Amino acid sequence: MKPNPRMLFGNIFDDVKITPNYIARFADDTQAKLTENNQNNEYDAVLKPLTEAIFPLRNELGEVDTTLNVQVGKTSTVDGFIVVFKGYMNDKYIPIAAALNGEKTPEFMEFYPKGKSEYTQVTKTQMPTLMGRLKVTAAKYETQIGAKISGELQAFQSQWEDVRNKQLQEKAAVKTNRTDRSVARRAVELELLKTIHFIGAKFPGDVARCQSFFDFNLLFGARHKSLENAPPEG
Repeated sequence: MKPNPRMLFGNIFDDVKITPNYIARFADDTQAKLTENNQNNEYDAVLKPLTEAIFPLRNELGEVDTTLNVQVGKTSTVDGFIVVFKGYMNDKYIPIAAALNGEKTPEFMEFYPKGKSEYTQVTKTQMPTLMGRLKVTAAKYETQIGAKISGELQAFQSQWEDVRNKQLQEKAAVKTNRTDRSVARRAVELELLKTIHFIGAKFPGDVARCQSFFDFNLLFGARHKSLENAPPEG
């Protein structure tokens, strides 16, 4: 069997299919097994550095989880805004029509050129266009439709920009955290590699004994082929 140099000397954890959570649980499991067999402190050389590396990764995973939860909340705010907007434009259809002398007038058509459906079926992508149009049109016909409705319609644009920008900022924060946490992940990867070679040197040729310290299945989802079953290169 031709040896696989990458499996022997490379970073076997540098795989897009190995998520940060997967490598964290693999590291936790390895740490537990080392601790269980460390009655005589014979694994301190790898156990202590590995333990120290795990903490920053776990902390960053927690930070990202929190940011993602916030992002979901912000997304709900955007979706909630659209729901309110749809309801408002549906409710004001008749009052605006009455104020502008009917649904067939050119003035009314500036507000509802495609009827209610343009608003009730609006998407996030279409929102900026509608907001801009309503702001101009509401200001133009403020005398006819009244200051209250005119002001509410004009305010939609700034309100939309506010909730949308907050959502985009939260997404950017998540992206930044995901990039930053790779530093902590790499530290764990390197300590795990040192641990694997340490165990290999302690029990040379004893595959079963070495493998008892590492559950490589934890690095992947249930259907993925684990590292221990990977075919040799070439």
